[in-house]
Amino acid sequence: MLLSCRSGSEVCFAADAAAPAVVKFRPATSGAASVRVTGGSRGTGDTAITLDVLAPDEIGVTTQEQPSLFWFQSKPADAKFELTLIQENKIKPIVQVQVDRSTKAGIQRLKLSEHGAKLTPGVEYQWVVALVTDPNNRSNDLVASGVIKRIEPAADLKEKVSKAAPKSLAGVYAEAGVWYDALAVLSDQIEAQPGNNSLRETRSDLLRQVGLKAAADSENASIKN
Repeated sequence: MLLSCRSGSEVCFAADAAAPAVVKFRPATSGAASVRVTGGSRGTGDTAITLDVLAPDEIGVTTQEQPSLFWFQSKPADAKFELTLIQENKIKPIVQVQVDRSTKAGIQRLKLSEHGAKLTPGVEYQWVVALVTDPNNRSNDLVASGVIKRIEPAADLKEKVSKAAPKSLAGVYAEAGVWYDALAVLSDQIEAQPGNNSLRETRSDLLRQVGLKAAADSENASIKN
Protein backbone atom coordinates (compact mmCIF):
# COMPACT_ATOMS: atom_id res chain seq x y z
CA MET A 1 0.00 0.00 0.00
CA LEU A 2 1.53 3.30 -1.12
CA LEU A 3 1.62 6.28 1.20
CA SER A 4 1.42 9.90 0.12
CA CYS A 5 2.33 12.83 2.38
CA ARG A 6 0.75 16.27 2.26
CA SER A 7 3.20 19.06 1.59
CA GLY A 8 3.88 21.15 4.68
CA SER A 9 2.78 18.55 7.18
CA GLU A 10 3.66 15.13 8.49
CA VAL A 11 0.24 13.69 7.77
CA CYS A 12 0.30 10.78 5.34
CA PHE A 13 -2.58 8.91 3.80
CA ALA A 14 -2.92 5.64 1.97
CA ALA A 15 -3.26 5.98 -1.78
CA ASP A 16 -6.24 3.65 -1.74
CA ALA A 17 -7.79 5.08 1.42
CA ALA A 18 -11.56 5.22 1.73
CA ALA A 19 -13.44 8.42 1.00
CA PRO A 20 -13.31 11.03 3.75
CA ALA A 21 -16.10 11.57 6.23
CA VAL A 22 -18.63 14.35 5.66
CA VAL A 23 -16.88 17.72 5.62
CA LYS A 24 -18.80 20.61 7.17
CA PHE A 25 -17.19 24.03 7.04
CA ARG A 26 -17.87 26.25 10.03
CA PRO A 27 -16.37 29.75 9.67
CA ALA A 28 -14.19 30.69 12.61
CA THR A 29 -16.02 34.02 12.96
CA SER A 30 -19.76 33.96 12.47
CA GLY A 31 -21.20 37.00 10.70
CA ALA A 32 -17.80 38.34 9.61
CA ALA A 33 -17.66 40.94 6.86
CA SER A 34 -17.52 39.75 3.27
CA VAL A 35 -14.09 40.16 1.68
CA ARG A 36 -14.22 37.78 -1.27
CA VAL A 37 -14.65 39.37 -4.68
CA THR A 38 -16.28 37.00 -7.13
CA GLY A 39 -15.00 37.28 -10.65
CA GLY A 40 -18.27 36.16 -12.17
CA SER A 41 -18.46 35.60 -15.91
CA ARG A 42 -17.32 37.51 -18.96
CA GLY A 43 -18.93 36.99 -22.36
CA THR A 44 -22.18 35.30 -23.31
CA GLY A 45 -23.33 31.82 -24.22
CA ASP A 46 -20.55 29.39 -25.12
CA THR A 47 -17.94 32.16 -24.95
CA ALA A 48 -18.61 33.02 -21.29
CA ILE A 49 -15.70 32.45 -18.90
CA THR A 50 -16.13 32.20 -15.14
CA LEU A 51 -13.25 33.02 -12.77
CA ASP A 52 -13.35 32.53 -8.99
CA VAL A 53 -10.91 32.25 -6.11
CA LEU A 54 -11.66 29.16 -4.03
CA ALA A 55 -11.97 30.99 -0.75
CA PRO A 56 -14.73 31.61 1.80
CA ASP A 57 -16.71 34.83 1.78
CA GLU A 58 -14.95 36.03 4.91
CA ILE A 59 -11.20 36.00 5.68
CA GLY A 60 -10.00 32.44 5.16
CA VAL A 61 -7.41 31.02 7.54
CA THR A 62 -4.58 28.51 7.34
CA THR A 63 -2.21 26.97 9.87
CA GLN A 64 0.49 26.53 7.23
CA GLU A 65 3.48 28.80 6.66
CA GLN A 66 3.36 28.03 2.93
CA PRO A 67 -0.21 27.06 2.04
CA SER A 68 -1.71 26.54 -1.40
CA LEU A 69 -4.03 28.94 -3.18
CA PHE A 70 -6.78 27.51 -5.38
CA TRP A 71 -8.92 29.11 -8.08
CA PHE A 72 -11.37 28.04 -10.76
CA GLN A 73 -11.48 28.99 -14.44
CA SER A 74 -14.34 27.53 -16.43
CA LYS A 75 -12.54 27.28 -19.79
CA PRO A 76 -9.29 28.23 -21.54
CA ALA A 77 -9.01 31.92 -22.35
CA ASP A 78 -7.15 33.84 -25.00
CA ALA A 79 -5.93 36.21 -22.31
CA LYS A 80 -3.00 36.79 -20.02
CA PHE A 81 -3.35 35.35 -16.50
CA GLU A 82 -2.04 36.98 -13.34
CA LEU A 83 -1.97 35.86 -9.72
CA THR A 84 -0.82 38.37 -7.13
CA LEU A 85 -0.38 37.95 -3.36
CA ILE A 86 -0.23 41.22 -1.42
CA GLN A 87 0.50 41.81 2.26
CA GLU A 88 -1.58 44.45 3.98
CA ASN A 89 0.10 47.88 4.07
CA LYS A 90 2.80 46.72 1.62
CA ILE A 91 3.09 47.98 -1.94
CA LYS A 92 5.35 45.30 -3.45
CA PRO A 93 3.62 41.95 -4.01
CA ILE A 94 4.82 38.89 -2.08
CA VAL A 95 4.15 36.75 -5.15
CA GLN A 96 3.26 37.72 -8.69
CA VAL A 97 2.80 35.04 -11.34
CA GLN A 98 2.03 35.87 -14.96
CA VAL A 99 1.13 33.52 -17.80
CA ASP A 100 0.97 34.86 -21.36
CA ARG A 101 -2.07 32.75 -22.29
CA SER A 102 -4.41 31.12 -19.80
CA THR A 103 -4.94 27.78 -21.53
CA LYS A 104 -5.84 25.78 -18.41
CA ALA A 105 -9.38 25.26 -17.16
CA GLY A 106 -10.92 23.76 -14.04
CA ILE A 107 -9.67 23.91 -10.44
CA GLN A 108 -6.08 25.12 -10.32
CA ARG A 109 -3.47 25.47 -7.61
CA LEU A 110 -0.42 27.51 -6.70
CA LYS A 111 1.86 26.29 -3.90
CA LEU A 112 3.57 29.15 -2.08
CA SER A 113 6.42 26.75 -1.28
CA GLU A 114 7.31 26.75 -4.98
CA HIS A 115 7.68 30.54 -4.94
CA GLY A 116 9.59 30.96 -1.68
CA ALA A 117 6.72 32.84 -0.04
CA LYS A 118 5.96 32.47 3.67
CA LEU A 119 3.02 33.87 5.61
CA THR A 120 3.46 35.60 8.96
CA PRO A 121 0.93 34.61 11.66
CA GLY A 122 -1.79 37.19 12.23
CA VAL A 123 -1.14 39.13 9.02
CA GLU A 124 -3.83 39.46 6.37
CA TYR A 125 -2.88 38.89 2.74
CA GLN A 126 -5.08 39.61 -0.25
CA TRP A 127 -4.66 37.40 -3.26
CA VAL A 128 -6.00 38.27 -6.67
CA VAL A 129 -6.41 36.34 -9.92
CA ALA A 130 -7.09 38.14 -13.18
CA LEU A 131 -7.62 37.46 -16.87
CA VAL A 132 -6.18 40.36 -18.84
CA THR A 133 -7.83 40.67 -22.25
CA ASP A 134 -6.46 44.14 -22.98
CA PRO A 135 -3.17 45.14 -21.28
CA ASN A 136 -3.81 48.75 -22.29
CA ASN A 137 -7.20 48.86 -20.56
CA ARG A 138 -7.04 46.99 -17.28
CA SER A 139 -10.58 48.04 -16.40
CA ASN A 140 -11.67 45.20 -18.71
CA ASP A 141 -9.89 42.57 -16.58
CA LEU A 142 -11.93 39.69 -15.19
CA VAL A 143 -10.86 39.74 -11.53
CA ALA A 144 -11.51 37.65 -8.42
CA SER A 145 -9.89 37.95 -5.00
CA GLY A 146 -9.88 36.62 -1.46
CA VAL A 147 -8.07 37.18 1.84
CA ILE A 148 -5.92 34.65 3.67
CA LYS A 149 -4.48 34.82 7.18
CA ARG A 150 -2.17 32.38 8.92
CA ILE A 151 -3.13 31.44 12.47
CA GLU A 152 -1.40 29.49 15.20
CA PRO A 153 -3.57 26.40 15.78
CA ALA A 154 -5.06 26.02 19.25
CA ALA A 155 -3.94 23.09 21.37
CA ASP A 156 -7.20 21.22 20.87
CA LEU A 157 -6.95 21.54 17.08
CA LYS A 158 -3.35 20.27 17.13
CA GLU A 159 -4.49 17.28 19.14
CA LYS A 160 -7.41 16.54 16.81
CA VAL A 161 -5.15 16.80 13.75
CA SER A 162 -2.55 14.51 15.27
CA LYS A 163 -5.17 11.87 16.08
CA ALA A 164 -7.32 12.20 12.94
CA ALA A 165 -7.55 9.34 10.49
CA PRO A 166 -6.62 10.43 6.94
CA LYS A 167 -10.22 10.23 5.75
CA SER A 168 -11.42 12.59 8.50
CA LEU A 169 -8.57 15.14 8.47
CA ALA A 170 -10.26 17.55 6.04
CA GLY A 171 -13.35 17.45 8.25
CA VAL A 172 -11.30 18.35 11.32
CA TYR A 173 -9.91 21.44 9.63
CA ALA A 174 -13.28 22.42 8.17
CA GLU A 175 -15.05 22.06 11.53
CA ALA A 176 -12.41 24.37 13.04
CA GLY A 177 -12.96 26.93 10.28
CA VAL A 178 -9.52 26.40 8.71
CA TRP A 179 -10.62 26.66 5.09
CA TYR A 180 -7.34 26.54 3.18
CA ASP A 181 -6.05 23.46 5.03
CA ALA A 182 -9.32 21.57 4.58
CA LEU A 183 -9.32 22.28 0.84
CA ALA A 184 -5.62 21.38 0.53
CA VAL A 185 -6.07 18.03 2.30
CA LEU A 186 -8.94 17.08 -0.02
CA SER A 187 -7.01 18.24 -3.08
CA ASP A 188 -3.89 16.30 -2.03
CA GLN A 189 -6.01 13.18 -1.71
CA ILE A 190 -7.61 13.77 -5.12
CA GLU A 191 -4.17 14.19 -6.69
CA ALA A 192 -3.13 10.87 -5.13
CA GLN A 193 -6.39 9.17 -6.16
CA PRO A 194 -7.62 10.94 -9.32
CA GLY A 195 -10.20 8.25 -10.00
CA ASN A 196 -11.83 8.48 -6.58
CA ASN A 197 -15.16 10.15 -7.34
CA SER A 198 -16.18 10.21 -3.67
CA LEU A 199 -13.33 12.60 -2.92
CA ARG A 200 -14.40 14.87 -5.78
CA GLU A 201 -17.98 14.81 -4.54
CA THR A 202 -16.76 15.84 -1.10
CA ARG A 203 -14.72 18.71 -2.52
CA SER A 204 -17.69 19.80 -4.63
CA ASP A 205 -19.89 19.87 -1.54
CA LEU A 206 -17.29 21.88 0.39
CA LEU A 207 -17.13 24.47 -2.40
CA ARG A 208 -20.90 24.70 -2.57
CA GLN A 209 -21.08 25.40 1.18
CA VAL A 210 -19.34 28.75 0.64
CA GLY A 211 -21.26 29.71 -2.49
CA LEU A 212 -18.75 28.60 -5.13
CA LYS A 213 -21.41 27.06 -7.35
CA ALA A 214 -19.56 27.21 -10.69
CA ALA A 215 -16.53 25.34 -9.36
CA ALA A 216 -18.75 22.84 -7.53
CA ASP A 217 -20.82 22.17 -10.66
CA SER A 218 -17.66 21.72 -12.71
CA GLU A 219 -16.39 19.14 -10.23
CA ASN A 220 -19.66 17.23 -10.44
CA ALA A 221 -19.53 17.37 -14.25
CA SER A 222 -16.04 15.87 -14.27
CA ILE A 223 -17.36 12.96 -12.19
CA LYS A 224 -20.16 12.26 -14.69
CA ASN A 225 -17.72 12.36 -17.57
